[in-house]
Amino acid sequence: MLTSSCETDSTGDPATISDDNFYTGLGAAIVNCYNDIYNQNLAGKPTGAQSKTVNGPLGGTLTITGTTSIDNTHNITTTDLVFNMNSVKYSYSYGGTSGKDWVAEVTLTGSSTYSGSFSSTYTSVNHQANNLRVVGSVTNAGIVRNIDQTGSVVINRSSNISVTIFGHTVSW
Repeated sequence: MLTSSCETDSTGDPATISDDNFYTGLGAAIVNCYNDIYNQNLAGKPTGAQSKTVNGPLGGTLTITGTTSIDNTHNITTTDLVFNMNSVKYSYSYGGTSGKDWVAEVTLTGSSTYSGSFSSTYTSVNHQANNLRVVGSVTNAGIVRNIDQTGSVVINRSSNISVTIFGHTVSW
């Protein structure tokens, strides 16, 4: 991964976005994209078998297949879904430790699971993609780091989130 920037750090070397910050930004964008897809297309809708083609949050299309269910006694939603995405676009802004704005932008193509269960107080959801193409960037303070890669992306969401993107693991 190369970073392209005209800025330099305090030593005069080109300023970069660290691997941890880069993959955290990409991971947060992917997690929030998946959540928005679920919330916009499945939350509050009838449960059971799902098969629908929809627009991505900021463009592209995807087909959602699988099943959803709700345990009304405990208010737990269970999903066993596949998102088959074609150029699904998403942008996620967040604050960094220095208080400067970070922006992660991704375009996702490929299939990913959305499997697990969750409620208002509990989350245990897993996303597995063996051959996901991620095109995008993470930007902070005028520094941009780009990606255009295809491979394995694994996300585990519980009280913490762990993301492994193309062999790089971060958690928060």
